[in-house]
Amino acid sequence: MRSDQHAGLTIKAEQFLQDNCSLVQKPCPTCGQPYLQRDKQDYSSYKGMFGDEYPLQEYTLKDGTKVKEIVQADPWSSGPIFFLCLEDQKGEHLFEWPQEAIDRA
Repeated sequence: MRSDQHAGLTIKAEQFLQDNCSLVQKPCPTCGQPYLQRDKQDYSSYKGMFGDEYPLQEYTLKDGTKVKEIVQADPWSSGPIFFLCLEDQKGEHLFEWPQEAIDRA
C-alpha cells in the first residue's frame, strides 16, 4: 500500500524543543480549561503523494529567537518518507537525521 510516511524530527530535536521552547497558555478546544503548550505556529506546509498538506511549525524559544521545521529529505519507499529537521534564523540546519538513517528508509 502506498502512503505518506512521517519520520518527523529526531529525538534530539524533540528534546531541544522540550527544553528550550517558550510556553503559552491556550484554552483546551474540548473543555475550555487553560493549559500550557509550546509557543508555535504554522508557517508553511509540504505536500504528500496524494496532495495532502502537512503543516510545518515555527517555534519561539525562551530567549525570543525562533526555529522552524523544514523537510530535510523525502526518500521513497512505497511512498515518501518525510524527515524533518530544525532551521535557525541564520538558515543553519539543526538536529539533522544522519544520512545512514535516511538511506535505510
